[in-house]
Amino acid sequence: MKKKFWVIAGVACLVLGIQVKNVVFIEYKVEGISMNPTFQEGNELVINKYAHHFKTIKRFDILLFNGPENNVYIKRVIGLPGDTIEYDKDQLYVDGKPVNEPFLKDLKTVNQGYPLTGDFTLKEVTGEKEVPENSYFVMGDNRIHSFDSRHFGFISNRDVVGIVSD
Repeated sequence: MKKKFWVIAGVACLVLGIQVKNVVFIEYKVEGISMNPTFQEGNELVINKYAHHFKTIKRFDILLFNGPENNVYIKRVIGLPGDTIEYDKDQLYVDGKPVNEPFLKDLKTVNQGYPLTGDFTLKEVTGEKEVPENSYFVMGDNRIHSFDSRHFGFISNRDVVGIVSD
């Protein structure tokens, strides 16, 4: 009788654990090359769906979000609410000040001096001077091959599925 109880209790805990995992976490398989070299096509990620509700999203966080045509995307936060963004000669400027993007160092080396990010201002690509409240400007690390905020505009805080990394 005791053995049967422990078997049932063990199975119940296993089922409960699986259900909690499915409610709290989402599994995502990276598609495409827009986040190379940070993430490669086929990388499998497990993302906490609730962390961004308890943590402030910061510049350079990587987000999983619902984008155009109900597709799920993975991109890096470049612009936060209130920011003005500009790229000039492959240099990011936030509110007029240069900002280093250390995660692009290897790509810049491989690209042998050719720019990764074409020149633009936020106003040119979105029609807005600054990132709106509760919104983010996101880009893939592989800038030349990324469909991102330069094409579809800002993402809303309500479209964020989870934070992939700090």
